[in-house]
Amino acid sequence: MFKRNFATAAFLAATAISTAAIAAAPAGQGARAKGPAKIETRAAIPADVAAKFSVLDTNRDGFITQAEIDAKVAARAEKAENRPARDPAKMFNRLDANKDGKVTQAEAQAGIGQRVTAKGKDASRVDDRAARIFTRADANRDGVLTLAEVSAAPKPARAAGKARQGGMAGRLFTAADANRDGKVSQAELQSAALQQFDRADANRDGQVTLDERKALRQAQRAKPQG
Repeated sequence: MFKRNFATAAFLAATAISTAAIAAAPAGQGARAKGPAKIETRAAIPADVAAKFSVLDTNRDGFITQAEIDAKVAARAEKAENRPARDPAKMFNRLDANKDGKVTQAEAQAGIGQRVTAKGKDASRVDDRAARIFTRADANRDGVLTLAEVSAAPKPARAAGKARQGGMAGRLFTAADANRDGKVSQAELQSAALQQFDRADANRDGQVTLDERKALRQAQRAKPQG
């Protein structure tokens, strides 16, 4: 999977990643500081956009079209479908910190948080991930998970996710298509990435921190739709 930054954000927007993911995206390799405090620089965006644009512009005509986006979405969906299923016992044992045969939501949050942090990813959505696991797996709604519940839990509804992602991709494509000609140039993509960066760069220092990305995501969630 590509490293996610604001340049990659425009690319991933076109390949059906949510606005929240864009706002929360950690820095790419060229713009990332070492350690948990990820810093992203505005200066790194043009080169990153150029690299990601070349991946999406499959016919090499200098533009990205909706058809190219749809093809990339389909390829990503197929890859996800072919991914091997996770071992529920392995996940359960990783989250069951005190080894008492059950997992509380606090244990789930802590376990997921440790794993996400160890991978150098944005940990601001850990609570949401833990809550989704409990919603799906806690069959008797007693606030704890057993291995039996985790093993029997229905898999996430990928089809619904794809439908939501496709709609988001269309809206973001429209936003980047500044001249409304049905295709997006590298300049338009770069402009969209820089605008997203500037919305997050609250103190205008040319850098975006994890806290600034989190604040932008929260603002976008609070913004009325329509």
